Amino acid sequence: MDVEVEILSAVLPTKDTSMGVAFRSDRLSQYQLRFINRLKSQSKSPHTLAAYRNDLSLFALFLLEKQFGPENFGVNLRQEWEHFLKNHGRHSAASVRRALMSVRSFLHFLVAERIIGTSPLLETKSPEQPKQALMQCNSEQFRVLLRTLDTNAKSYVLGNSTSEKSIRDLALVVALGECGLKASEVTELKWQNLNTNDLSKTGSIVVPGEVPRIIPFGNNGYFAFTALKGVRAKLGLTSQLDDPIMYGYINVSRQVRADKLHRHGVKFVVYEITESILGTPYNSESLRNHAIAKWLAQGLSTQQVADLAGYSSLNSLERFSVNLDRGRAPKRKNKIEAQRESE
Repeated sequence: MDVEVEILSAVLPTKDTSMGVAFRSDRLSQYQLRFINRLKSQSKSPHTLAAYRNDLSLFALFLLEKQFGPENFGVNLRQEWEHFLKNHGRHSAASVRRALMSVRSFLHFLVAERIIGTSPLLETKSPEQPKQALMQCNSEQFRVLLRTLDTNAKSYVLGNSTSEKSIRDLALVVALGECGLKASEVTELKWQNLNTNDLSKTGSIVVPGEVPRIIPFGNNGYFAFTALKGVRAKLGLTSQLDDPIMYGYINVSRQVRADKLHRHGVKFVVYEITESILGTPYNSESLRNHAIAKWLAQGLSTQQVADLAGYSSLNSLERFSVNLDRGRAPKRKNKIEAQRESE
């Protein structure tokens, strides 16, 4: 039995009480591999997968140091685990919360796979995510931003401006603020993901994924995305189906162009243009939040908005100050409330 298997097996019961079958701790490393592969199949990012591995590895060290086993796996384990995390550099509340949830997620996986029946750590309540103020560019600000960028872009097309960034900046703001894409999704956006309708001057973006998202855009997006090909051709950049749509620069002096805009470049550009036009340096998430709030204000159900935004849970929409009861079953009224309404 390898060391990691021997250490991690201490967190698990020696028997599955629901089935009466002895748990084979020598197979635990295989279960961890299956757990990570399950996360991969859910399109979790490499950073998320690395975080899970690091958290489980640190938990193994904790069990070895404390010499915990099934016979003394008491209610104080969580408190000691949190203390251990802080002593090993996990000072922020977010980092501690993530480590707790990583271990709990792995144990839930083992229960769902009928590998174990239960675990004492699952009896503790999940830590709550702190509520943060929503970063959002409001509707009036976005209209000003879009109108200014549209004017600059059309001036470039007519030859009245030499700002080669204007078309790209308009397309970037549409992708973030109208289509609700993440900065990372914008950088991976390719011409094959773009559909345009020349008759209606509209189109849609197909965001790749386990379940692809199809997000429509209007006239501003049609103008910007179709004009981008001409701009890329002037800059000596290709526009094949597998080529990225956005372009950027390799250095701050902007003397060397690149055929792709990095996600950090997306954030830098958004900071630059919002501060220049609005006087406030917004980030890319603020524009994405504008799109999500707009969909909710238009009367789409919470499930429809979650699908467009790529959220796996409706809880992600609780940050938005709108009526979240849309699309949900009405709350049951008690007898007193019903009687008052009838009167």
